[in-house]
Formats: sequence, C-alpha cells, structure tokens
Amino acid sequence: MPVKVEGRRIIRAPVQKVFQLVSRLDAAPRVTGLWLTADLVERKSNALTVHYRGYFAGLPVESIQRAMLHPPHRIEFRQSRGNLKAFRGQYQLKPIEGDTEISLTLEAEVGIALVSEEAARLVLHSFIEHSLEKFKLTAERDLPRVVRKAANVAAAKEAARPEGEEAVATPAEAGQASEGASTEVSPRKDGEGAPGPREARRKRPGAQAPGQPAGAKPGTEQPGGGTKRRRRRRRRRGGGGRGLGGPPSGSGPGRGGPGTGPPPG
Repeated sequence: MPVKVEGRRIIRAPVQKVFQLVSRLDAAPRVTGLWLTADLVERKSNALTVHYRGYFAGLPVESIQRAMLHPPHRIEFRQSRGNLKAFRGQYQLKPIEGDTEISLTLEAEVGIALVSEEAARLVLHSFIEHSLEKFKLTAERDLPRVVRKAANVAAAKEAARPEGEEAVATPAEAGQASEGASTEVSPRKDGEGAPGPREARRKRPGAQAPGQPAGAKPGTEQPGGGTKRRRRRRRRRGGGGRGLGGPPSGSGPGRGGPGTGPPPG
C-alpha cells in the first residue's frame, strides 16, 4: 500500500529564486535515512534525470528518477527504475505577497517486507522536513542586510525583555505620546505642586532648622540664653553666700561656731 506524506514552508524570497534553487535536483539536500548522493544523468530544457543512492529505513537503495519542470510553480518527479516499488512526488510553489509558499508531496510504495508502513512514513516525513528547512535557509541567506539586521535586532529585544514587561515604544511613538500628554495636562491650582526648596529642607530628615547653630544636632532646640541661665543658677548655689556678703555657709545660729551667742549687752 502506498504511503503519502506532505509538508509546507513559507520562504521570504521571490518565487523565481525559490524555483531556481529547487529545480537543481542533483544538488538537493542530502538527508540521512534517504538519499546520500545524486548524480545527474541527463538534462534538457524542461526535464532532467537523476540517479540517487542512499538508505531507506537502514536498507541500501538506488533510484533513477525523471523530473519535469514547469517554471516557476511546479516540479514533478517519478522513479523510472530502482529498488523501490514506486516513488513519485512534486514541488508546488505559490507566491504570497512577495514571499513563496512551497509544498512537497511524496508518495512511495516500498515493496520490501522488512520495512513497515509506519517506518516508511517516518522516513518520508524526515526527508520532507529536512529538505524544506534547507531550502528555506539557503533562499533567505542572500536577503538584504538591512532587512536581516532589523529582524535580528527585533528578535534580540524580544528575547531579552523579561516576562510581563511591556515593549518599549519607538522614538516616533514616544514623541506622539508626549505631544498628546502635553495637550491633556490640566492647569495647576494655586498652592498645589511640589514643595519649594525651603520647605524641602525643613521636611527632610536630618536637616537643620532656620536659626539653629551649625554645630548643633538636628532636632534640638536652643532658645537664647536658656543654657546659660542654668549655668548661672548652678554658680549661685555653689558660692551664693560669699558673693552677696552674707554669713558663711557653716556660721548659722545654733551651730556652735563663732558668733553663735547673743550679742553683748
């Protein structure tokens, strides 16, 4: 029973360029598990014959295929002689807004008892995916440098941006946003707004209040003369009697010292 597999890719290249790349079947991508070598047997204007050698599911096989070219949209090929019972396929190219959609369809009937239908499907699927990916990389390799650089920068920014963070606006978008914001700003009322420099210094922790000495600690009050008055009171307590001409501290009445008796009559 034949096995049919299909694959598609979008290539950022014109359809004419992709067709020229795919039509060189003798230089098609070599994929482990299928064809390893491809020798051109005959070439005509719209047809060519290629002799393939490789391994199908681990078994060595050979296949001579004849391809018909229908530029620039289709290439059909079919096995004319080989170890497989049947092998055919086609490339279909479709232009899409300057790019190219390429599809590869393969249909094979192995005819080997050791190769199951599932194994044949895996081999054909691997060949299709590797071939289309190789065509895509080769066709997009010669893109203009500006286009490739812009794509690489955008991809790098997207990869470096943390999850949940919004993308940064471009300069043009930022300019438009600033213009719109300037027209929507409401006038500020009197008394509202940011505090002045003096108020900021007063509210700032550790700042000195106006009129406070430079060496004083922040937050301490020193009214004029307060500290000096306390020092004067201490001095009066220590030597108040001597300074005012009164009796000494130890010569009061009833203490037995000189002058303790009643005055002479």
